[in-house]
Amino acid sequence: MNMFVKWAMAATTAAVVLGAAGPVMATTIKFGMNAPQGDNPEWNALVAFKDHVEYKTEGDITVRLFPSAQLGAERACAEQVQQGAVEVCLVDTGALAGFYNDIQVLSIPYLFKSSAHAWAVFDSPFFKDLAENMRQDTGIRVMSWGENGFRDFTNNVRPIRTPEDLRGLKMRVMESPVFIRFVESFGAAATPMPGSEIIMAAKQGVIDGQENPAQVNYDYNLMDVQKYMSTDEHILGVHAYIINDDFFNGLSDDEKAVVLEAATLAARIENTQKLAGAKRYIDLIRDKGVDIHMTTMAEKAAFAEVSQEPVLEYLREQVGEDLVQGLLDTAASQEPALYGR
Repeated sequence: MNMFVKWAMAATTAAVVLGAAGPVMATTIKFGMNAPQGDNPEWNALVAFKDHVEYKTEGDITVRLFPSAQLGAERACAEQVQQGAVEVCLVDTGALAGFYNDIQVLSIPYLFKSSAHAWAVFDSPFFKDLAENMRQDTGIRVMSWGENGFRDFTNNVRPIRTPEDLRGLKMRVMESPVFIRFVESFGAAATPMPGSEIIMAAKQGVIDGQENPAQVNYDYNLMDVQKYMSTDEHILGVHAYIINDDFFNGLSDDEKAVVLEAATLAARIENTQKLAGAKRYIDLIRDKGVDIHMTTMAEKAAFAEVSQEPVLEYLREQVGEDLVQGLLDTAASQEPALYGR
């Protein structure tokens, strides 16, 4: 066999080997959320996540965004993350209660005095331990925690300035035992129903009022059927940026660091834009002719005195005394810095 034939055979063998290996495929992250595409904190957070991951990995990881519940509503999206059909989702922690019962502890009313207070608690060992326990139990890893807005009371009967003002009102609540206990503690009638039914129920007089964050109240036109709003900020909705743990563990160490950094960036953007946009939504709601009562810290304390213990009693039964007390102690430990003490 001459030298040319040997060279040709070697070249052919190399080509076959390279062809069998195939091109290196980029990793794809499908990222789902309920909120729509547009200039809102959630969408802006997801875009920042996508840009950061693709920039830092030089395109080795691509991120596809699916807003407006294209991958299913929050619970369905979380189920797909658990199963590995979807890599990442942004969900309210209420959607995780069916997977991880202890997440209910985050529904303690009047736990957080402000957004800044909540953010400090999000960064605490308590939240890190909660996330780790959930990962071990469910295979869902929380990469970061974000703010989904403080919930406020609205109604068609009267301004709500004191706990007594809620007595006798028919209030729509989420289909959650925690929220039912909370509203009933004021002597109101809790009416559980999906959010999609609020407007018709208010028009028909089935409910007098409801409770949601200001952004939701405005964006979903709920204030078109409500006369009064009070910014009592009773429960903070908490967002979790979740990822399938097996998928995460399949990434290289460098890729893991980039993805976690991107999730932290996304949560920071969401948090700051939620807080910065609070006044805008209150102004927009006021422009609709809604009577808005700006609840004071003293008034919030009065609401907390009536409602917190009934909810704590329920949560202790559900998740245990230690977990409840751990969150209360963590929140209390952050208050001195919050008030400059």
